[in-house]
Amino acid sequence: MPRWLKVSVLSILLLANAAVVGAWWLMDSADTAFRENAQSLEEVVPELDARPAGPTEPMYFLLIGSDSREGVDAKQFGDFEGARGDVVMVARVDPDQGKAQILSIPRDTWVPIEGHGEGKINAAYAYGGPALMVKTVRDLIGVPIHHYVEVDFAGFQALVDEIGGVEMDFENPARDPKSKLDVPAGTVVLDGYQALAYARSRYYQELRDGQWVSVDATDIGRTQRQQALVLAILKRLKRPATLAETGDIVASIAQHMTVDAALAESSLTQLAFSLREIGPSDIETATLPTVGATRGGASIQVLEQPAAAAVLEAFRTGSSLDADGGEAIVSVDVLNANGIAGNAGRWASRLRELGYTVNRVDNADEREDTTVVVVGDDRVVAGEVLVDALGFGAVEVGEVPEGVDAVVLLGADAGDPVS
Repeated sequence: MPRWLKVSVLSILLLANAAVVGAWWLMDSADTAFRENAQSLEEVVPELDARPAGPTEPMYFLLIGSDSREGVDAKQFGDFEGARGDVVMVARVDPDQGKAQILSIPRDTWVPIEGHGEGKINAAYAYGGPALMVKTVRDLIGVPIHHYVEVDFAGFQALVDEIGGVEMDFENPARDPKSKLDVPAGTVVLDGYQALAYARSRYYQELRDGQWVSVDATDIGRTQRQQALVLAILKRLKRPATLAETGDIVASIAQHMTVDAALAESSLTQLAFSLREIGPSDIETATLPTVGATRGGASIQVLEQPAAAAVLEAFRTGSSLDADGGEAIVSVDVLNANGIAGNAGRWASRLRELGYTVNRVDNADEREDTTVVVVGDDRVVAGEVLVDALGFGAVEVGEVPEGVDAVVLLGADAGDPVS
């Protein structure tokens, strides 16, 4: 080999080894910083499920944002003593497929809490700490919980400041008089104080046409803002300049973290390596569908069915959280159950226009006051879509003929289609 080629090859090998050693050192320093600074929680471990042995099975993390005010400006968030589960998220990580999903659960979601009847899901934290929170969330969504991670206000603020802020795009100037959020329109680099104000905003407003207007100023809007912020933080953490400061960043936030003892004792390096291919674009987010209600004069959120069931099923199976939650409806039978001559034929024509295949048009054996769309239990959500297309009726789970996806029993509420 020519001398110049030998020198080049040797230089490349030396640089490659230096890069490997450097990467190992960075991750080892992160491991050390994590163990030395994070609070390890033993009592939650018995409630956790055994971690999957291989990469083909997903891991589930319960992520809690505690509203502990310790270490933050009391003028911004008040001086409430103690801590509650202010943010509730479950992360599903599929290392083998290089993707992840984050499901947010509104903190006011009304759920059964073992030993305490029913209540808001964040009350489980107040009643029984992390262990009861793990059990309550697992019972609600039906997946194993392998690890528990909790970060308080100060930890979140410290993380954002440590990575130099996070970039967020604002179409209009935005504010929240309660959380003290105040940002101009455009791309804004939020520091820790403003990022925390954005994540906690429940009275979010935008300046539109010279007036301040409430926009998504609800628990649902709040969880969506939190998800956007999490993705912005992950994007920032992927920067080479940020990676070089891994140990300092971990040490800074770990002081405000509480994790299950099993996670504290495991290798952060190995976990990070298994997740190395997952970036912000590989993470899908969703919020568990709920609707507002009241219990005992208090405002709560109850599961919105069947949408909630569809999202939970998709989360359990790793399917797209935007999917329809079950099998589609293609072929339908349309039966006249109201005695109006020609009604079934006219609605059959309308359904064909909407893209459905009509298999049979006939009279039903019995009369119905209300239109019923009969489907199998795997097509409940698609049945709701069909009801929306009709503009009336209700979904009912039952038996349908072989080769047919749904049976439409037109009741007395079915007038003629509007073209």
